Amino acid sequence: MKKSTLLLIIAFLGTTYFASAQKYTELQLRALFDSISVTHKGYDNKLQLNVTQLSLAELVSSVALENNLNVSVDPSLNQGISYNFFDAKVKDMFIFLYLNFELEYEFVGTILSVKKRVKREALVEIKPKELDITYNSANQFLSMDLKNDSLWRVAEKITRLSGRNFVIDPQIRNKQVNAFFQNRPFDEVMDMFVKSNTMGFTKDTAGYYQLFPVSENPAETVAATKGGKTGTTNRNAVNADSDNFTLTKTPEGNLNVKAIGTPLSEIVGMAAQASGVHYVQYSKLDGIATLEVNNISFQDLMNRLFNATNYSARKDGDIYVIGDSKFEGIRKTELIRLENRTIESVKAAIPKEMTSGLDVIEFVELNALIVTGSERQIGELKSFVSSIDVVVPMVQIDVMLLFSGKNYDLNSGFEAGLSSEPKKTEGTIFPGLDMTLGFNTINNILSAINGFGVVNLGQVTENFYMSLSLLESNSIIEIESTPKISTLNGHTAKLSIGETTYYQEQQLSFQPINQNAGFQQSSRVWKNLDANLSVTIKPFVSADEYVTLTITVKQEDFGGRVDPTAPPNLTNQNFESVIRVKNGEVILLGGLEKKSVNDTGKGTPVLSRIPILKWFFSSRKKVRDKSKLHIIVRPVVTY
Repeated sequence: MKKSTLLLIIAFLGTTYFASAQKYTELQLRALFDSISVTHKGYDNKLQLNVTQLSLAELVSSVALENNLNVSVDPSLNQGISYNFFDAKVKDMFIFLYLNFELEYEFVGTILSVKKRVKREALVEIKPKELDITYNSANQFLSMDLKNDSLWRVAEKITRLSGRNFVIDPQIRNKQVNAFFQNRPFDEVMDMFVKSNTMGFTKDTAGYYQLFPVSENPAETVAATKGGKTGTTNRNAVNADSDNFTLTKTPEGNLNVKAIGTPLSEIVGMAAQASGVHYVQYSKLDGIATLEVNNISFQDLMNRLFNATNYSARKDGDIYVIGDSKFEGIRKTELIRLENRTIESVKAAIPKEMTSGLDVIEFVELNALIVTGSERQIGELKSFVSSIDVVVPMVQIDVMLLFSGKNYDLNSGFEAGLSSEPKKTEGTIFPGLDMTLGFNTINNILSAINGFGVVNLGQVTENFYMSLSLLESNSIIEIESTPKISTLNGHTAKLSIGETTYYQEQQLSFQPINQNAGFQQSSRVWKNLDANLSVTIKPFVSADEYVTLTITVKQEDFGGRVDPTAPPNLTNQNFESVIRVKNGEVILLGGLEKKSVNDTGKGTPVLSRIPILKWFFSSRKKVRDKSKLHIIVRPVVTY
């Protein structure tokens, strides 16, 4: 016992104690206060109280204050009480109040919250009233005891019991009706029933009863037209045999129907009667039909009849609901989910004629369409969506960019002259000769020549210089890049590789100070210029896995600058091609080739053109530059 108490104390001190408001038994509440009183001794203090008509809230507050307890009391606990507590513990008082005054206790840490218990009423399930209607199929007698019952529910139960179908005018569909008839013929009961509830009815040749407000129909109504004849409300027999309309039932339970200009309502009624189908008609069926079908089910016949009309037939349990598609109970809402493609572009691909009369909403979160309308149209739309919901091929495109460049550069010549300042002897001798000789070096060479005594060339001034150059450079550049990009069938994939350079743009503006004076303000802005090699590919995969590729290549290169701060020249090379290859085959695209030849020179007239001597009396520069770009493309189709 001591061990259990110790565990309760540790659990209370080590965690934030919380007990939500609930109904306790006396034992549960006593155990709870015993565990709390271990650390809050005030609950074990004894009371000496004698109160008369003191409010419950004031009693609890005063006891808590006297014993240093953390208690919150609901001010609405204002009922007066009269009690004597002598040598009773504080926790016993709290337990007594809880059991006798319908209180709620809620423990939050060290705080006790006392509230009035809220009575929660149990939910009572209201079941629909069972209609007191009976039907004797042997003698076709009907009994009913109705008190403020819905006309729709009455017609539904009569249909289930007798198999006779009703068409209810929407204006009286929810009308409250009253009736009491005992074992009378069906039609007699119906006649008295509609009269006692200010309604009228007709029974047409198809055998179904049309209920309507009395003010909207004459006393005697033509029910149907068949083969040029009419029938009234008192007509009890239906005969489908005529030259214009015949209907027979097959041994399998299907129907053979032949109709020429026959009203839809008559075909529906006769087909339902022959098939033993129960149905409720929400609206009048206008229009005629001409058809000849054999061995067709009732549902298929309804679908054929109502094609290209606003009518629908939907099976709800054992009863068919027939009427205008917009009516509640006939219209249907369905979620059409896609499995293999995104919903984003599907709605735009559906023909407008197919969505006429339907409400179609994209549900992106579920990758689905929410469709509301007739069951027949929804089925047609669902079939179409299913036909386009196939796996979209993904095309992986391996692109290999091969760039090769060759450069040849030759500089040769001899130059002598006077500079503004004396020059030093400097330059390179190997691997190429590019030397500048100052006046000291030249004079030393002349002094050596003068030493032979043959001729005296004298000395040169200190500003005299000579330059000798004989340089040749060759370069071969090969760059290979092998990116891989993937895209869906019919979507564009783009690859771009390039560089960015910057140039300076100076802007001048005149800022006036007054009417006669002002100053000029300049600003400099650095702008960027891009040169890219971009490849755009759009694949189309055919059924035989041949891939048609629309390829666009654009190559841009930077040229020289006319000024260090000016933008560089930009050259463009573009081509576009449409090719067809088999899945996995490799194609090579080329033709982006650039050649440049630059041969310049300067020298002494006549002497610069004489062989051998031209090397000493001229300088020449030859540049040969050639570059070529090849693009290799390999499409691979995956599913």
